[in-house]
Amino acid sequence: MTMNGVMSRRWRISWKKWGIRLLDNHCMNNNIGHKESDALKFYQKSEGTILLSWQDVETDVLGIIDQMKQEEFEPDVIVSIARSGLIPASMIAYTLGNKQLYVIKVDFSKTQKSGPDQDLAEHPIITQELSRDISGLRVLVVDEMAVSGSTLNLVSAYMDLKHPKEIKYAVLYKQPWAAFSPDYVGREIKEWPLYPWKELRNNILDPRAKVET
Repeated sequence: MTMNGVMSRRWRISWKKWGIRLLDNHCMNNNIGHKESDALKFYQKSEGTILLSWQDVETDVLGIIDQMKQEEFEPDVIVSIARSGLIPASMIAYTLGNKQLYVIKVDFSKTQKSGPDQDLAEHPIITQELSRDISGLRVLVVDEMAVSGSTLNLVSAYMDLKHPKEIKYAVLYKQPWAAFSPDYVGREIKEWPLYPWKELRNNILDPRAKVET
């Protein structure tokens, strides 16, 4: 490797560390993320559960797309917040004509337990960064649900560092107390949603998800 190559690599590493520090400072200065007890309060506000079918999800995805069309917003790329946003993001990408789909992974649960009683960390952490250069592009970021808003606030701060031309946020479901207002919402609900793609796991691990017959 040439001296210029070494310097270039060192510069990239320094730039990445600087960007992460800048993001951390931005989050602290703007109170992004909540203390552990505060985050749990958001999750425990859910008023029971709501069992969703694939048809429900498809209807709400189409609702998001209709809102985008009304604003004449056509994204160049779609970014999914994994893992929760992968399925709705894929559905939107296919419906819009196989849009390019990229992933950013955010972890909030200490144990990967799901549901309103999950064991939350003090704040969400980006564990997989975006691999695509989105500077100058129109971007749609998709997540499954906005509960406290901490994840979306963190991702919003991170994405701003990437200098997109325009960026919009969409969630399938939003709870009214979420401290983030997405541009597009499939439906606002107070219940905790039980998704069709989690049916097997919910039935095994969460007795509240079992449907009385």
